Amino acid sequence: MTDTPSRRILGLNQQTYQRLKLALGLGLRRQIFVAVCDDLPLRDRLAAQLEAELMQLSSASQAEQYQLAEGTETFTTLRRYPRLISLHLSHSDPNPVAQMARWLAQFPPPQIGNRRAPMPAFQLLGIEHLTRQPAAIQRLFFTHLQGIERSLPMLESSLLLWLPQPWFRALPQSAPEFWRCRTGIFEFVGDPTPLPPENVREPSDHALTSSKPSHKAPVHKAPVHKAPIVSRHKSVQPGTPVQSETVSAQAAQSAGIQDDWTSLLDDLDRLDELYPDDRPTAAPVTAQSKLPLPDRLVNPPKPPVSGSTISQNGASQRDRPASTANPATTRQAPKPVFLVQPPPANQPVDPAAETAAHEPTEAPALPFVPAAPPETKDLSAATLQQQIEQLHQQKAPPGLLANAYRTLGNLYRDRVEQGDVSLQNLSIAIDAYEQTLQWMHGDSPLWVDVLNDVGNLYWMLARSVSTLEQALSALHKAAQSYQTAITKLNPQTQPHMLSMVQNNLGAAYADLARYDDPAGNLQRSVNSYQQALRYRKAEEEPQRYASTQNNLGTTYWNLAQHTQPVVHLKQAIGAYSEALRYYNPEQEPLNYAMIQNNLGTAYWNLAQHERPKDWLMLALGAYRMALRYRTQAVNPTAFAATQNNLGTAYWHLANHSKEDANERLGYLQQAIAAYESALSAAASLAEQTTSSLQPLGFDLFATHNNLGLAHHQVATDPRIALSTAEQSTHLEAALNHHLQALDGWQHKAEFRQTALNCILQTVRSFYSQCGISGQNLALSSIPGYLLPEILPSL
Repeated sequence: MTDTPSRRILGLNQQTYQRLKLALGLGLRRQIFVAVCDDLPLRDRLAAQLEAELMQLSSASQAEQYQLAEGTETFTTLRRYPRLISLHLSHSDPNPVAQMARWLAQFPPPQIGNRRAPMPAFQLLGIEHLTRQPAAIQRLFFTHLQGIERSLPMLESSLLLWLPQPWFRALPQSAPEFWRCRTGIFEFVGDPTPLPPENVREPSDHALTSSKPSHKAPVHKAPVHKAPIVSRHKSVQPGTPVQSETVSAQAAQSAGIQDDWTSLLDDLDRLDELYPDDRPTAAPVTAQSKLPLPDRLVNPPKPPVSGSTISQNGASQRDRPASTANPATTRQAPKPVFLVQPPPANQPVDPAAETAAHEPTEAPALPFVPAAPPETKDLSAATLQQQIEQLHQQKAPPGLLANAYRTLGNLYRDRVEQGDVSLQNLSIAIDAYEQTLQWMHGDSPLWVDVLNDVGNLYWMLARSVSTLEQALSALHKAAQSYQTAITKLNPQTQPHMLSMVQNNLGAAYADLARYDDPAGNLQRSVNSYQQALRYRKAEEEPQRYASTQNNLGTTYWNLAQHTQPVVHLKQAIGAYSEALRYYNPEQEPLNYAMIQNNLGTAYWNLAQHERPKDWLMLALGAYRMALRYRTQAVNPTAFAATQNNLGTAYWHLANHSKEDANERLGYLQQAIAAYESALSAAASLAEQTTSSLQPLGFDLFATHNNLGLAHHQVATDPRIALSTAEQSTHLEAALNHHLQALDGWQHKAEFRQTALNCILQTVRSFYSQCGISGQNLALSSIPGYLLPEILPSL
């Protein structure tokens, strides 16, 4: 290094500095930069210069962006708010994100009209002083870096770490998750600087004096909107479907877990040296040293007919049509399936459409970790629990215990996300996270993250237990966790996190509505989704904004089944229409088609209350638009469901077109074609044995019965001119489909009776339209075991 000419060193450092300034000057969120410099005076000069120059650059650009006149109070406030904050790492709690959160809580970005000024970036200095700290504190710093990818989105800020070479070289091995998510590295050339004598007093958590906003220009705070005080679902939308990341991400994830455990081992080795006599003063009285395991594994129970279904991979099922017109959410959520009410013989069974569902989905998803063999997984979990027990025996400080319990919770949460949705895994993950909350420091920025995970896990537990009381208890705890998380969020500095938790709370209330106080809980769900939309802006997060609008529309649809149907259905239509604005059918054809299907169902439902022909025509348009993208080749299950919905809409439209025989015949023929397409797609699915196929979701035998009624109406309408042979053909088709419905409903007495009534009606129509030969033809098509039931009624 001494052989390098000083001029060349200066040039290299200047180039590196300009690249670093440009990267920070772009104002991108959630970036993680690493600056490497052994020359501490040079580092301090560069950090101060960077802070000053970014302040100058941002003042001019922001004034132009917000169209502020120079000299106004708002211009002065914005100009004095720093764009880069310098923080010195705390040695007692080396948690960069926590320090950033504390600074932002004291100095939030100012409000410019109805907009919030951009979040500042942070540069962290003083990491080199950790060299003189005990190994446990050093390991704790690396552990905090490991979780920075999950924590940084809560702050919406970027981070620049200034590191000397020895600490920089330790990152890939000691904090692999942090190393994987870094954005850029900037190395400066200079001679190493020996550390000065250690001071007794640590730097504060706040920025250097020059980084604090001037008190002469007050920072205006927006009011903190609390969650509504009132007595939850992976679009997804608990969590979204787990997607596989790259092999390197999988390896990094595994390495991260291994490093957490290595950290705990090192902590145990150093605890006697660090804390020979002191007990942790903040330890909760009821803390457990080891989590109890359930006595046995319990598989997720089969839900009741009006309940929901969890898929094998732990994600909820999407596009589950039910036999009542019931829209679906964007997230892959379990859907309630409502049985049809038995109609009179001359009425069709209610249509099958997608069911309402809500899922807290926006839990931050970790990279996919391939499942290890059972022996390895059990050994890892057991080893980690042993570490926790030793930490209790060694009277470890609360921060280490909180980190250990959180590591255990993450392990079991990951198993759940990967498909192992057992009561055992859910219970251990919940217990571990609840222990984490007992030991965690009160101002830790991870509170919201852990509370959100607890809420998601309780939501999944509610769908896995076998009794109503257990499900209600789990859902109430989920809602309570989300509500507590909301109280710890600042709308000004954490709007994205706030919108996510509000969205999850809305989903929890929507699930509660299935069991208790439907109208009240659905209204609370609406309130939560509306709160989420206050902070989830379409221009910033268009897909999530559209997802929440879709969930809001579905909640309004459900609320319409209990109160003010016309008002709430129109609100559902408005929400669905707003969601469609932010889905590009060419880029996201299936999501776009799903919301079109939901919109068609809302139109169909509204047609039952007013202006039937107008709303049914709009329903037909929405269903047909959905089928442009829900093709049988791309998504056969959704294709069958939408064709079924389309058939029912055409059937109802035919019933409102009795004045024009040709128009009525056309609608009935369209209904027949749509029902036949649905049955054909279902038959093709039945021939496939692929385990990944989604359940059909709607009542196939209801579709057979509806198709039989459409054929019967064509054959018996006196205004439709058909020959006797054509009438017989339609009646034969009607009888065939009613018989299939009856056969499928053998174990459902009410529905079997509905199909039997339709069979009797069709036999009588054979006689009235085709005479005794027609009746004989009908009776010859009926299985012999049914004749004793049929003949007396004739």
